[in-house]
Amino acid sequence: MRTATRIVALVLLAALVSMAPAGAEDALTLQKARALTLSRSATLRGASLGVDAATLAAQAQGYAALPDLSATAGASYGYFSDATQAANALAESAQLDASATVFDGGRTSDLVKKYGYATEAARESLRSTRISLVGQADAAFFAVLEAEASVDAATSDLEAAKARQDIAQAKIDAGSLSKSAYLQTEADTAGYETTLVLAKKTLASAKAKLSSLTGLPAATALTPIDFSSYDGLLSKLSALDEAGIDALAAKVTSLAEANSPVLTVNALAGRQAELAVAIAKKAYLPTVSAGLAQGLSYGSASGLSYPGSVSLTASMSLDLWTTKNAIDSASVASAQADLIASQGETDLDLGVVQALYEWISSAGSIGSASKALDYARSNYDNVLEQFKLSSATTSDLSTAEALVSADETALITARYGFLSSLSTLSGLAGLEDEGEILALLR
Repeated sequence: MRTATRIVALVLLAALVSMAPAGAEDALTLQKARALTLSRSATLRGASLGVDAATLAAQAQGYAALPDLSATAGASYGYFSDATQAANALAESAQLDASATVFDGGRTSDLVKKYGYATEAARESLRSTRISLVGQADAAFFAVLEAEASVDAATSDLEAAKARQDIAQAKIDAGSLSKSAYLQTEADTAGYETTLVLAKKTLASAKAKLSSLTGLPAATALTPIDFSSYDGLLSKLSALDEAGIDALAAKVTSLAEANSPVLTVNALAGRQAELAVAIAKKAYLPTVSAGLAQGLSYGSASGLSYPGSVSLTASMSLDLWTTKNAIDSASVASAQADLIASQGETDLDLGVVQALYEWISSAGSIGSASKALDYARSNYDNVLEQFKLSSATTSDLSTAEALVSADETALITARYGFLSSLSTLSGLAGLEDEGEILALLR
């Protein structure tokens, strides 16, 4: 009986463990969050199908350059009122036809190139979608960690406020604190309770967003970021002077211009537009086609025969005004594509520089916020001891704690702003991770 009970208990324990939130050993990492986001994205699957569709369209255009082949076969039997003619009523035939365009001014080859560019553009759009999704995963992952840090900070603030209120209660019981001063400690506690409620609400929203991207339960634990691993990088960024920042900006901009899928798509759109102009101009040229028809027929009366023919035809549109309008329209579209490509490069360069400066600024803010928090905590400890000895007022203590809270919030914001800016910078550079960006600082 005891053995059976033990078995049941072990089964129940295993079930509870399987339903429990992920532990530290299987916590969600940033890399896994990215992979899950990519694997679950319908947008990414749609972009992949877009590549397949573009590839098939390019193949179809390539097949259009090949000769057209067709075959026909048939038989007939005629019946008449005169039975003596029945032997002459049987007829059978088969024919093979082939035709090909031998000259079209190069329109077909230009169309093949155009569809090839469209396929490349579809692949770059797929890569752009991947990069965007990685950025979304990063933002959601960092938002949860930042919200968790904010909840921890708010919880610490509330615990400290309750401890101060307990001290104030003891002092008012001893008659060494005024009622108004005690009410201030109550107000501070209530304020920190509200802050904690809002922080938890923000955390719940952030977890829901990450859960929708990864498909994991909202209660899934996340692997925290080891900010100490960035100490060397922060030192390098903080040591950069104006010339060093300009040099780094030039490197990152060059990397972005070489890797950005947006710029590549714009460039390919420009090439397609140029080909469209060339194709429109070739409408002034004739199209020459050659054909071959070879048949095989048999008749009851005529016997077996092999009829065949060859043909050569030329055609040309005489609607010159229509052709000119098509050329003008294609030229306008090409000019628009050039403007979009030029503006896209300008926007990318500006976005890279802005993201880089935000990244460097966040790096500097981490150091200053950390020092400010150390001072604020030390100051708070001193003021708290003075308050216990009645040499500091509740207002002094409240001010000291508000400084700690503000500096801790500033440090949290700076840390995750640093990571978010790095993620944004990597995305602008056409990268799915930050490795190549960090390599520029080595």
